[in-house]
Amino acid sequence: MEFVGWMPVYRYLRYVPKNHLSRFAGRLVHARLPRPLARRLVHWFARTYQIDVDAAGKELHHYPSIGDFFIRDLREGLRPVEGDFVSPVDGVLRNFGPIANGRLEQIKGKSYTVARFLGDEGLAGRYEHGVFFNFYLSPQDYHHVHSPSTGKVVRSVHIPGKLWPVNDWSLANVDELFSINERVVTYLDSPYGLLAVVMIGATNVGKISVVYDSFISNTAGTTKRAARTYDPPIELAAGARLGTFHMGSSVVILAEPGRVDVDRVRLQAATKVRYGSAILHGEGKKE
Repeated sequence: MEFVGWMPVYRYLRYVPKNHLSRFAGRLVHARLPRPLARRLVHWFARTYQIDVDAAGKELHHYPSIGDFFIRDLREGLRPVEGDFVSPVDGVLRNFGPIANGRLEQIKGKSYTVARFLGDEGLAGRYEHGVFFNFYLSPQDYHHVHSPSTGKVVRSVHIPGKLWPVNDWSLANVDELFSINERVVTYLDSPYGLLAVVMIGATNVGKISVVYDSFISNTAGTTKRAARTYDPPIELAAGARLGTFHMGSSVVILAEPGRVDVDRVRLQAATKVRYGSAILHGEGKKE
């Protein structure tokens, strides 16, 4: 979750201890409150962010806090998985395109390095001339992240960092934004090659958890990059849950060259997408 309508405030955020503030916000929104108060706050949150409450897996009065409502499930069957390479989230596909000269587009006229983003110079080279997809989740969206493809989790990297907002102002004004913020990289060995699925934290909570491991980002005392290899690898189906944003943020997918044809992408940049939607033309609905 990020500030809304406070653009003048952002220029001063460099002086704010954003990680500590976000951990405090996390404790606040997940605090168990008396049921009448919790109900009012959850209703207020849903109205403020115009959330589709009919899509939620439970009625609003069943959620004991804003935090619990934020990581709500959806009604069963609401998001059919339409293919073997699908959107991992509900959100906006901000941009997508080729990976060239070791850089990814952050916004028109501004880019960031793959090596710094992944925290690995060697692995970064595997994605040169490949394709990236950048998805943004607003407070309005469902905040679980799903596997974009059938595959096996072979490696993960937790990279501690800052927790800048990831809104349009930050994209335009913070250099290497996605390489600065805290993130979790999941490497998925798939029919589309080794996909890097990167969950990026943001201001307010910034906590990321994954289904295949026990670590949680933005916890006090976690300051060092941590890489893990999984033997045996952990199998996931396309559309299976991969992780959760406990408020925030963005997901970036990197695909190796020759694996994903940009000309076959059926989704439109700067438009809303739903998790489970096929990314490529010519994909049939998964049985």
